[in-house]
Amino acid sequence: MKIKIVENLAEKNPCYKAGVKITPKGCMLHSVGVPQPDPRVFVKNWQSSSAKVCVHAVVGKDAVAYQLLPWNMRAWHCGSGPKGSGNNTLVSLEMTEPASIRYVGGSNWIELGNGANTKSHVLATYANAVQFFAYICSQYKLDPESSGALMSHHEGNLNGIASSHGDVEHIWNRFGLTMDQFREDVKKAMRGETVTTVPSEPVDTSSDDTSKQPIQALGGKVTVIYTKEDGICIRRAPSITAKVDQIVHGGTFTVTGISSDEKWYKLKSGLFITTIPDYVKFQAAEGDKESTTGTGYYRVRVSWDKADRQIGAFKKKENAIDLCRQNGGYKVYDNSGKEVYPLLSGIPANASFQFRVTVSDLKIRKGPGTTYDYYRQGEKPQYTGKGVFTIVMTKSGQGAKLWGLLEAYKDKENGWIALDEIFGEKAD
Repeated sequence: MKIKIVENLAEKNPCYKAGVKITPKGCMLHSVGVPQPDPRVFVKNWQSSSAKVCVHAVVGKDAVAYQLLPWNMRAWHCGSGPKGSGNNTLVSLEMTEPASIRYVGGSNWIELGNGANTKSHVLATYANAVQFFAYICSQYKLDPESSGALMSHHEGNLNGIASSHGDVEHIWNRFGLTMDQFREDVKKAMRGETVTTVPSEPVDTSSDDTSKQPIQALGGKVTVIYTKEDGICIRRAPSITAKVDQIVHGGTFTVTGISSDEKWYKLKSGLFITTIPDYVKFQAAEGDKESTTGTGYYRVRVSWDKADRQIGAFKKKENAIDLCRQNGGYKVYDNSGKEVYPLLSGIPANASFQFRVTVSDLKIRKGPGTTYDYYRQGEKPQYTGKGVFTIVMTKSGQGAKLWGLLEAYKDKENGWIALDEIFGEKAD
């Protein structure tokens, strides 16, 4: 077995105290639905006598599964549907989610970093879930590819035995991961075969590390308004990859600065907390009510008239553009409603045109977004090099305002480049 099981039974949880026994006949995979990567946070929360849910185990990025219930004890993990409840027969696993995403309504989420940290976490939890269910299926002699033996919460809902949730597909879809492939990978792992769906080499998340960025002076107070059980992480540096110093579920803190990317308040303690208004409320000191940079805000929205679809507002235009580039379908507007960061205009999605690449290190990806792996020859990612290239299709996607399919890769549609101005320009 390639995953370690750490027993940490939730003996104070009402589910554990109920002690209802089951005969496992299948498995259900969940994703926690909040941007909290540390599984120990959920282990602690579910140890409470006031907890209303409990799963059999939870995994994060490390190859460790924390067991909260005996495998043959009924968990409270999926609710019920018109055909009953999967709680009565299924062993359940929760996967944690990365700190680099933010939910914007239901199961819809946006990227806060450049995508590397999110991708790394999702691929790691996928791999850990494969090994966990390979273990469970072996223990109970289950065939993961047989009907009803292994499903997501979403599939459980479609089958009439679970509440209406979108996990795990709502996270996996952007990375080309599917439950059918997952079931196949679990069966491979049961046979001791190497699972190759997830690349063996680690994803480089260094570009998501903003811990060294400058801090501008800013005075005021910030109050935590986020109420979900995972809490808010206070970090040791202004970065989603920085070490967590503490997790808080409320409180007001003194602010002494704000990071250059406008995503982190520096606290009097020297620690950092998010600036996202869904999570915290900031009140500036009397002398700091005016902006520290620029005038007005640059807003990131689907369209100017859809204020409810706004995912960010920044004093610096480049910070708004950075968030926009990571999330397809959004645009940047200035304070008057003028669009200042549009997609390339006037180009039909299937029209051919010439694009002049002006940098030597523009990598080719297998799909239109930074969630897709690089196109490789052997182990080496491939680059276009400088020159003029024919684009035969365009699509929106994470990590650039527009992606173009190179003509040489049109048969399999597996060679895409970012069409941002920093990489080149449309050739006449």
